[in-house]
Amino acid sequence: MSRMLYDKEIEDELMIQFIILYTLNHSDEPLPYAALLSVIQENCEISFTDLQLGLDNLIQTGHVSVTRINDILSIYDVTQKGKYVIDFFYRHIPLIVREPIDSSLKEFYLDKRRREAVQASIEPINEKEFNAECRLYNDDRMIMMSLTLYAGDRSEAERIAESFKANSADIYAGILEMFNKKESRDD
Repeated sequence: MSRMLYDKEIEDELMIQFIILYTLNHSDEPLPYAALLSVIQENCEISFTDLQLGLDNLIQTGHVSVTRINDILSIYDVTQKGKYVIDFFYRHIPLIVREPIDSSLKEFYLDKRRREAVQASIEPINEKEFNAECRLYNDDRMIMMSLTLYAGDRSEAERIAESFKANSADIYAGILEMFNKKESRDD
């Protein structure tokens, strides 16, 4: 369990609802109830009762949706209405509250983000020509590299895509090295 940065109890009903919306909006996917409580309560001093009342109110007003998986598991997600509200009001949440929530969510999904960090696919140009679309993301889901390579036929595009998946770190490093060599020669 992490040490809470903002250890003053949050009792403002609206602020609690903003925190819930912020957490769900910044999550990679809908959160199970236990995970939602864990992320918020590990980073904010909010009573369980106040948190539950805020969540119930957001569900009733249509800002949060709940999907029952079975009798004991429900997952929560922010609706389009909730996204609009939190995009407008997230600055009302102190940065000292937002940052630890973001860190907790990042840790929560780190393995998944790393598994999905390298993406490669083939895209048809026409019936006989293809591109290999290659992307590399960092742990914050920010795109680090995006390449579209003309491959000619489908088998060549598939080979390029597989090679990128297997060697993305080396390819990225090699491209950076090439740009740095160019800069060195210009000096």
